[in-house]
Order: sequence, then structure tokens, then C-alpha cells
Amino acid sequence: MVDILRYDGDPFAVPAFRIIAIIAGDIHAPANVAAIKRAYALFEESFGEAANVTSYNFFGHKGKIRWMNPKLLEEGRGFFDRTPIEYGDGLRRYGYAIEEFEEPALPYFGVEQRSDFSFLEIDIRSDDDRIVAFANSITEQLLRADVICGVMGMGFFLPPYKSSLEFELGQVSRRYRTSIDISPSMVMDGIRKEGSSYRWQTGEEPGIADIGWRTLIGREFWPRIAEALSELKAEKDITVVQSDTVLAITAGQRPIWGDINRKEDIAAYRAVAKHLSAIRYPQGAAKAFMFGGGTNDPKVADKIEAYLDRFS
Repeated sequence: MVDILRYDGDPFAVPAFRIIAIIAGDIHAPANVAAIKRAYALFEESFGEAANVTSYNFFGHKGKIRWMNPKLLEEGRGFFDRTPIEYGDGLRRYGYAIEEFEEPALPYFGVEQRSDFSFLEIDIRSDDDRIVAFANSITEQLLRADVICGVMGMGFFLPPYKSSLEFELGQVSRRYRTSIDISPSMVMDGIRKEGSSYRWQTGEEPGIADIGWRTLIGREFWPRIAEALSELKAEKDITVVQSDTVLAITAGQRPIWGDINRKEDIAAYRAVAKHLSAIRYPQGAAKAFMFGGGTNDPKVADKIEAYLDRFS
């Protein structure tokens, strides 16, 4: 398995198969709640026993990390039926599936409400045999939701309680070229102009969060890739599935790390990145928010540039 990332010798992020979706509107919106609730049920069916640590942030809970118990289990399931919902409300589930990482991490499920959209993130062991089947089941649900954008694939999971170390992510993207190292909060200000804290420059347009083994694209981006989409469908090893609200573009049969040392072929990923160039994440926003961006540190700038260009 790919090595854990370390900071000053201490583990801080773990290799994982990652699922990230940024969804328009409230978690409990009619267009979203059934899909998100079902995604949580699918996670529980496959990984619930291992995800034995909770952190709830809704009425009666303040985000404290606690061991799972029957009462907390029922309260977590009930969260998806609770209304109204407020900014910051959500739930997290963690486990201890990686022995070398002595703090809560995988398997992980997180959902969180923000002002105009919500975050959904699921992370499981990168060597789990169920990855493709589980990803397909979650994709089936997300195709029914009002997804703005999303991404699935191999990458490094930084537990939210370690978010202060985001500046250390992206450190191995030159080797693991398909690795997804973003978090939803890291990219949220570049996917839409409305409600964004980014100072948009003339000619800049919002873009999707990232490119992965599977890339999810909401309909607000479709007009900008109409021609590219027909070309994508003709590409080798690329599958395109489209619902009324979401495009799901998959590069290859299984996710890979794109390990340059193992000479892993990332041609399918490169083709997706090329055809989606019109809606790639804006460079200005990346420099402002990714991996400790917004500084004058040339090392940070180089790391961001390497991450954005890793499919070149």
C-alpha cells in the first residue's frame, strides 16, 4: 500500500479511495436528501461496523469525537430526517482501519451543510476489494442529486480535525499523478462565483473541483463542454453516463495512483483532463486556497502548479 504522509515525522494523512461531492442547496432539499440518506445507508452496510467513532454537529451535539453506541447510531440515522438544518450542521464517522495511523481515520463518512451547498465525502482503504462496486453504488445515488461537481479516485485523506495541516498536502503529486489531495472546503470558492470569497478577475470562470478516476459534473457546466463531451465519448477506456442533473465520466476500469515509479499508464485520465480543460478548476482560486495558498512562498506556488499540471 502507498505510504502514509508525515509531517515532522508524525503521520497526518492516509492513502485512501476517495469520494467527494459538492451538492447544491440543503442536505434535506427534496432533490438531495434521498440520495444522501441512501449513500449513508450504503456506507453503513459496508463499513458501519469499522466506522466506530463519531463526531456529530447538530442539535444536541457539538462535534465532540466519541465512540459509537446504539443511541448515537440512531441519532445519526435520524439526522437525515431532521429539519430545519443550519450552517455547519453535519455528521462524521471514522474508524481505525489503518493500524499505523493511531488516530481516527478510515473508513470515513462526512456530510456538512454550508450556506448554498453541502459537502459529502467518503474515504475507504485504497486496497479494499469493494472499491469499484461501492463507487458505482454511490454514483447511482449522486446521479439523482443536484450535484455541482465531484470526484472519485485514489488520494490522501486528511481527517478534518487535522485540517491545519492542509498546507502539507500535495507533496507527492509529482509521483502519484492521479492522487486526489483536495478537501471540499479547499475548493469551494472556485466552483461558483455566487457566495465565493475569491476575488474573480476579468475573464475567469468557475471550474470543477478536480479530475479523478471518476469525475462528476453538474449541469451548470455542461454548456461549456458540449463539443468536448462528444469527443470524450469516442475516447478509448472512457465511459460517460449522464442523468438529468449529473455527468459521470470514468477513466479506465479501476482507479490507479498514476505512480510514475511503476510506470502506471494515465492516458485515460489525461484525455479526460484535456477534454474538460474549459471547466478545470481556476488557477487563481487554486493559488489563493489550495495547500496553504494565498502566500508568497515559492515552494507553495510550485506545489500548486505541479498539482494542477499533473495530467500534462
